[in-house]
Amino acid sequence: MATPHYTSRRPIILASTFTCACFNMLASGSLYVYALYAPSFKSHLGYSQTQTSAIAVIGDLGLYGVGPLTGGLADSMGPKRASAFAGSLLLMGYGLLSYCYRAGIESIKHNEPAPNFLAMSAFLFLAGIGSSACYMAAFTTLAKSFKQGRGIAIGIPVSFFGLSAAALAFVAQKFFLVDSNDLFNLIKDKGQELDTGRFLLFLAIAGGVINGMSIVGLNVVPEPEIKDIEEPLPAPPSLQETHHTVIPTEESPLLQATPTTTAATETTTTRLRREVPNISGRAFFLDRDAQYFFMIMLCLTGSGLMIINSISAIVEAVAAGEDYGSAPGHNETPLATIQATHVGLISISSYVGRLVAGFGSDVAMVSYGAQRIYVVPIATACMALAQVVGMFASLRWLYLCSMLTGFAYGGFFGVAGTIVAELWGEVSCGQNWGFLSWGSAVGGMLFNVLFGMVVDRARTAEDSENAVCKGHRCFRWALVVSFAACILSFAISLVMSARHRRRALSH
Repeated sequence: MATPHYTSRRPIILASTFTCACFNMLASGSLYVYALYAPSFKSHLGYSQTQTSAIAVIGDLGLYGVGPLTGGLADSMGPKRASAFAGSLLLMGYGLLSYCYRAGIESIKHNEPAPNFLAMSAFLFLAGIGSSACYMAAFTTLAKSFKQGRGIAIGIPVSFFGLSAAALAFVAQKFFLVDSNDLFNLIKDKGQELDTGRFLLFLAIAGGVINGMSIVGLNVVPEPEIKDIEEPLPAPPSLQETHHTVIPTEESPLLQATPTTTAATETTTTRLRREVPNISGRAFFLDRDAQYFFMIMLCLTGSGLMIINSISAIVEAVAAGEDYGSAPGHNETPLATIQATHVGLISISSYVGRLVAGFGSDVAMVSYGAQRIYVVPIATACMALAQVVGMFASLRWLYLCSMLTGFAYGGFFGVAGTIVAELWGEVSCGQNWGFLSWGSAVGGMLFNVLFGMVVDRARTAEDSENAVCKGHRCFRWALVVSFAACILSFAISLVMSARHRRRALSH
């Protein structure tokens, strides 16, 4: 039970917690800027595309695969210890990546072999675990501290997770560019490329500092306990005022409605409304809604991650099909700049989607009595539309595919965590969310592998082995499969929405 002094300071502590949670979300999204420095691994360390992609996959396993562990850690040990754990791993993971990258460049200068890509994968895996713990520390704290307006309270910080890639890309372009003629780097302007060693060191220090702040400022702030205080009711007039006697007539009702009856009814209704189940472990795995939600995450986020991780390849194929840059007047904007623009658009659209979904779901619930789960079908429909646009759009209209993908991906994650806390309780919300995040990990791996297989198969039909695959045919069948997955997730989300609507009406 909160003390009066603690209760009086609650708004200040909540503001501090909210601010630290926003910074935690920024730090936890650092893995999404891997595309910015991955080309340096290829050009300076001599890694192949397969090795570079393997490093990314192992990093994603750290971010999503250990979700139940980091979520359980945040639930059981609290946000402060979870933040300490996250800061240590981010500092270690990115710090070792920076050290090995610089050492590898020196080794190559002396005709010595570069560090093994598996070692780099292990370091990014550590950074992925740190990012997961950083996210869970913020998420569980928000879910357990905000009861009213939970959608926007979680949606705003989570939107910073989506904005992380754009924010870090901006920092990289402003402070970590060096003169170079490296044509492989995505961040280049007039012979400049990313100083990967310094940038990785910055990610290490920033992750450590942000989580160090959260050790102090991130606190679970429970709501003050509301007790049903029974105030003495005024006695009936016949007893309170003996000189006035109420004489019943034929028009008097036989049963008088008393304040006691009304108060009891309101108290019972309030208690029923506040009851939230706490489901975890085996019961969570066997829950029908949890199984539905897992499938939605697998299909929806898997399709989204495929486009997010492969947008540069999609842009390259579409541009090659249109002979972009080969004709006069078509080479004003470098292709690398267009690719970086798509990365930024996805990130910014994800940020907007998370804000709109969090705030909009709160407004819809309060004003129209809607269910928060209704956001999920809208997100799946937007993701399905993004797949269709990607199948046919020209380079000029391909930006719409990136924006729809980011908006749908962010819109879903803007409410997904809140839905988990509201449907299955706050006590184990971190662990439950971690189990569901396996859907993102599995979906991301399946759809990314599918995309690579489709593109490689299309490229083998080219006359030259090293030729760039041209046109939408290179990846269209991958988008056809992901579109079908989005339709499946749309159908499942409609079933979930109908189930919860019936449940709400029955209550």
